[in-house]
Amino acid sequence: MRFLPGKAEKPPALSLETDFCKNQGNTSLSRVHRAATPESSSRHFRRAMTDSASLKKSLSPGTVLAANIVGNVLEWYDFALYGSFATLFARVFFPPGNGYLSLLETFGAFAAGYVSRPVGGLLFGHAGDTRGRKRALIFSILLMSVPTVLVGLLPGYREAGILSPVLLVLLRILQGLAIGGEFSLVMSFLVETAPSHKRGYHGSWALVGVVAGILLGTLSALSVSMVLGPERLASWGWRIPFLAGLLLTGAGLFLRRHLPESPAFRPEERDTSPFLSAVRGHGREMAKGFGFLVTNSIAFYTIVIYQPAFLAGLPGSTLEKALTVQVLGLVALLFLVPLAGHLSDRIGRKPVTLLSATGFFLLSPFLYRTFVGGSAEALLTGEAVFLLLLALYIGPLPSLLTEIFPSNVRCSALSVTYNVNLALFGGTTPLFVTWLSHHFHDRTAAGDLLSVAALVSFFSILLLDETRFSPLP
Repeated sequence: MRFLPGKAEKPPALSLETDFCKNQGNTSLSRVHRAATPESSSRHFRRAMTDSASLKKSLSPGTVLAANIVGNVLEWYDFALYGSFATLFARVFFPPGNGYLSLLETFGAFAAGYVSRPVGGLLFGHAGDTRGRKRALIFSILLMSVPTVLVGLLPGYREAGILSPVLLVLLRILQGLAIGGEFSLVMSFLVETAPSHKRGYHGSWALVGVVAGILLGTLSALSVSMVLGPERLASWGWRIPFLAGLLLTGAGLFLRRHLPESPAFRPEERDTSPFLSAVRGHGREMAKGFGFLVTNSIAFYTIVIYQPAFLAGLPGSTLEKALTVQVLGLVALLFLVPLAGHLSDRIGRKPVTLLSATGFFLLSPFLYRTFVGGSAEALLTGEAVFLLLLALYIGPLPSLLTEIFPSNVRCSALSVTYNVNLALFGGTTPLFVTWLSHHFHDRTAAGDLLSVAALVSFFSILLLDETRFSPLP
């Protein structure tokens, strides 16, 4: 085949273009193959080189990071909105009467999303391993955005009766399916497309998206509440932040549509039953990863979700003070998490996470006892220590988990391991800690639970191989 006059060999750069065009569905290469004249060959070759420059631009680190974390931002933006408006939803979507029961029903609807997450992890993990990471990421953000927006359009109990809470639960289940695949796919894509010496740093941005989403949702809820006031907020104002989720969806779709496929996805090597292959061939790695994730699930939901309510109930404290501490803590995490990921690139995943697990094990009971009987300075110091330990643990998490599974089963193994762990230990942590504190009359029970979780994860990390200096399997 001749591409230029008088030359029988194709240009060396075109072999790279072949791979890119296959991944992007680009037809320019096939037209080059059909070209018969020197003029058309030259024209198609120039077009191919233009496409190559465009694709290289789309592979820039900033584009990859933004396209991936926007889905995590949307996921946790909705999460923060639902939590912020929980007491309001108890009056809007559920029968009037017992406020405590209505609030329980509201959190029951919230928990329904966690029940469906493992199923979503299995479905989207399978899609990521068999159809490609890019396709699965696009579909997950689409499926995730629909319930977020529809919640903002739902009629209340006064208008629709029992249909209102039923629809709310169904939307939460649907969203749980999408969320079950989103975070694991993002972790895989960020680590797979990162330079080998920056996998920890790039992967940590998956958690930056989580923190940014919680921060954005919390600030949106507070802003709407302050501007509209209680009456207009309860009537219609709470719908505005949910409908605004369309902006995040649009940005996410635009960015993800222009992403190339992950180089780790090789269609010719894909497994038709990736989850079964993962269980058979990599069950030990899944078990070790599950043990590692115990501290992640319990620590994150204790520090970020449960702790503000705990601090607000302390003598001399208020909800406003507790929320202020939380917002400042979330801002700090935006910077600490990437630093922890970068540190794991320098010294390894295991040293960083072992240091964090040791800190949680030794300090958590002490810090919670300091919270109960200490001053405002002790509260801020304890919160700072918890945030540092959390950042050191979750910063290397995406790279550590992604690096222990081979590419042909990675999405399935990672999605199921992560989401089953989160369903068992994450979503239930605030409820379980509240029960422990009430049953044993001990307000510091959360510290003891964190210490036990850290001990489990410590030994799981010891069993894991150090993957920082190894190529992706």
